[in-house]
Amino acid sequence: MTFRGLALACFTAIAAPGCSNTESESAQDIGTHTAEATTATRIYASEGALDLSFETLGTFEERDGVRALVLRATANRYLQHVFSFVPDDAFGTSTIISERRFEVVLKEGYELNTVLSGLPLFITVNTFTGVPNQYTARIVVAPRFFDFRGASGIFVETDVNPVWASSGDNALVYRGYANAAASSFTVTAPDGIPQVTSAGAGRFVLDWRYPSVQQAMDPHTVPLVFDAALHGGGMARKTARLVARVTELALTSGDAYETWPSQPCLPSVHACITSQPQGASDFSACGTYRQVSRCMYAGVCEGGATTPLALTAIDSTVLEPERLQWNSTSTGMSWHHLEPVDAYSIPECPTEPKTIQSVMAKLGTQYPALSQPSEGSYIGRADLAQVLFFSPWRDGDALLAAMDVFAGGGEVQAWTTTYPISCHNCTDNKAWVVLFYPASGKVLVLEGNYGYDS
Repeated sequence: MTFRGLALACFTAIAAPGCSNTESESAQDIGTHTAEATTATRIYASEGALDLSFETLGTFEERDGVRALVLRATANRYLQHVFSFVPDDAFGTSTIISERRFEVVLKEGYELNTVLSGLPLFITVNTFTGVPNQYTARIVVAPRFFDFRGASGIFVETDVNPVWASSGDNALVYRGYANAAASSFTVTAPDGIPQVTSAGAGRFVLDWRYPSVQQAMDPHTVPLVFDAALHGGGMARKTARLVARVTELALTSGDAYETWPSQPCLPSVHACITSQPQGASDFSACGTYRQVSRCMYAGVCEGGATTPLALTAIDSTVLEPERLQWNSTSTGMSWHHLEPVDAYSIPECPTEPKTIQSVMAKLGTQYPALSQPSEGSYIGRADLAQVLFFSPWRDGDALLAAMDVFAGGGEVQAWTTTYPISCHNCTDNKAWVVLFYPASGKVLVLEGNYGYDS
């Protein structure tokens, strides 16, 4: 058939195979069709000599006596070997089903729940021909609504995403949303009914745990029914099917772990978590389930630095009362004096090491007297009592306590130096101390002098 003939055939017979890239399977006629979202039936990726595509719609079938999600893929090369895995562990079962086609099977339970929760699945693909002939595909599978039918007064959002929304052992919740100007909203289905709560302003939260989310998707031909009691009077109904979709596909001929390294805890997610009220258990506003879980179980800087080390000035006037009190014990015959304390903060995850040495390298550009750290001494908390400003016989312990409160306490890394300065008929010395608190990232710079009349 010529291109013109094919185009004409597609125009006059839209449902003909090969002419359309939308869902073509039949569905129960349960109302007026409304296209909330256009769903692609295949997803594509290319690398080197390989073109690979997956059917986006996964289907549930009986495999080895259990229900399983089956995902099907097609390549443009003859396939030699396929193997599915997650980082450092074989996962699921991949099988070649024809010369250029293979399937990935995820059994109901741990395998399916793990992948639906947002963990990418890798598939090694070896081909008989082409250069290169060994690849790795990366796919993401997620619950998605489609085949919306019924009243336009109800809007069911396509995405159902994994979120962290519990303080117990099972924090994983699959969350979707529906919108309707309604006083009440219910969902019915043979199985897999979500918990429905109102978020206000006509927005309703749909929460599933596992296995109810799997039950809502299996079989994929059975829709969920949404009913709303409208504010203006009357009822509205809509149906939609929840299915497992391949939402992302990528392909590499390189090292999969280098191409797609494990993600660290993101500082923005960590900051969101720590900003939640005491006792909060719903962290869906902070990111996906996987993003939040990384920050729940790992340090915020795990996985790499994010920002160059820099000093940002912060207000330290709260230290003034203790500074003035420390100065007040000075006399005309034996004096000691501390200037107002300069305070700084550094980024939470700097590219340079979080050490007093890195801090001193930055301070040297602002304070010429500190430009040669080798002329001073690096000390820890145990040695601070020997430093002028913190000597107990000058009531320095109270000054240090105030600084601990200001900077958060804990480990202290310090640098100190003293050297003589000019004084007519007297002895005087300049004193510098830099305190660095790694846990809070705060830096305190103390400048003063001490001496006596000779």
